[in-house]
Amino acid sequence: METRIIKGDVVKDRILHEVAAEVAMLKEREGRVPGIAFIGFPCVPLTKYNIPLHIQAAQALGFRVNAEIMPNDRGEQEVFEVIDRLNADDDINAIILLQPLPPQLNPVRIVHRIDPVKEVEGFHPVNIMGTMVPDIRTARYPMCLPEALVEMFTEEGITIGKDLEWVFLLDDEFLSNTLIKMIVRAAASRVVPNDSAVTFVNRESVNMAEHCKRADILVVVTKHPEYIQPEWLKPGVTIIDIYSNLVREVPSKADPSKLVPVIRGGVNVDSVKGIAGALLPIPGGLMTVVMAILFRNTVISFKSILS
Repeated sequence: METRIIKGDVVKDRILHEVAAEVAMLKEREGRVPGIAFIGFPCVPLTKYNIPLHIQAAQALGFRVNAEIMPNDRGEQEVFEVIDRLNADDDINAIILLQPLPPQLNPVRIVHRIDPVKEVEGFHPVNIMGTMVPDIRTARYPMCLPEALVEMFTEEGITIGKDLEWVFLLDDEFLSNTLIKMIVRAAASRVVPNDSAVTFVNRESVNMAEHCKRADILVVVTKHPEYIQPEWLKPGVTIIDIYSNLVREVPSKADPSKLVPVIRGGVNVDSVKGIAGALLPIPGGLMTVVMAILFRNTVISFKSILS
């Protein structure tokens, strides 16, 4: 069996090209550009790469960029003060809370403090509700995570069949994190057909492998790099790898004096070839498109104040 390795480059590049063109047009027509603010904490090693990645990408697209990189020991009230200032800033149209947060901060309380109009990822409880209950029509933007999957599947000509079994495999700390649990369930409500079975599995469950073996579509969210074993997989399964793990740093080929990250998800690509029907890998898969859609939603937020 041939395994399709589905990268997000084509979709990402198309969206970023459209965003850059629209930002340039808005600058010429309106005399100003969308403003985006990033709030981040250097609490895990990967953030030293992830934070600059977002900032540099936003700058390259022509956005007005504000970066609030806060020490890991900041308390809730101090973070609230930063968010309140950004909420009140008319030049800021999007506020991005980069994950993860230090353990003393409650992510639901922090993201709830952000103005829902400026929370463009779809993580604010009001925006999550708009995704899960589309009939109330409160969603201002598509939630980035499921929208990225829909656009990648559309680009690849993949149609989700009927009566498939979806299994979401998550670490215990993700299932106990209220915000992540809400995000995953909201994303599932957007992409999983109504006639499909859905199972959320704790990675520490004694029956974890048996659940994986039933999956037609396996979504993996784990901090354990290359954790999934090929014998746990149903032949032809589609695997969606989501969480990025920094496994080591190596000298850059272009400049050996600089280190670059080696990133892996929960799935070893080579180990599932010939078993999986398709794989959205880490790096280079779904999450590259998520960032592009985040920027597209920022433009939508900016344009909403012009109308």
